[in-house]
Amino acid sequence: MTTLKQTGTVKTITTHYIDGAFVPSHGREVMDIIRPTDAQLIAQVTLGDEEDTRRAIAAAKRAFASYGTSKPEERAEILRRLHKAASARLDDLTAAMVEEYGGIVQFAGPIVQSGVNAFLAAEKALREMPWTRSWDKTTVTLEPVGVAGLITAWNANALFICLKLASAIAAGCTVVIKPSEMSSLQTRVLVEALQRGKAAKRCLERRYGPRQYGRRRTRA
Repeated sequence: MTTLKQTGTVKTITTHYIDGAFVPSHGREVMDIIRPTDAQLIAQVTLGDEEDTRRAIAAAKRAFASYGTSKPEERAEILRRLHKAASARLDDLTAAMVEEYGGIVQFAGPIVQSGVNAFLAAEKALREMPWTRSWDKTTVTLEPVGVAGLITAWNANALFICLKLASAIAAGCTVVIKPSEMSSLQTRVLVEALQRGKAAKRCLERRYGPRQYGRRRTRA
């Protein structure tokens, strides 16, 4: 399905990524995305509500039942695929950041590249991490904790998503991401890229929404 529509020069986002697919928002509140360089309307995003949050959490819990038992080698392969998929959209991610943040390409480009590189950095750490540690008669085994709730800031949204997502995937956790609604274009480009990497379904849920729905995630 088409996930990002453009009417004239204004893009519209009306779906969330839940359970491996872009699905229509249950929430109905619409937020304008304003380009800071000239105060022009560049996009409108439909925000998720508590029902969208509930659905994303439930899907992430179901995915964790299998992903939480994955081996480090499987997670490393997923991280490599995500890096490749995100790298293919590097220019688009940079352009989206410039539009939403108001910075210049020379500034936004290295920030986006740092985010994309986080997948390889996490893959490297995954290979070096001692998952079992022992001393005397004590043995500690590191295990994934469950569904991770990731909240990101507006000013370098793609960077923060990549940094947090890469760490969670390496640890064996599935995630629900609440990205900044003010950076919805960056998020959409990135999630579309990760979906094409054919790994996002196992571990990623994403929904836009106002701040109060973060409270639902802490209660779930």
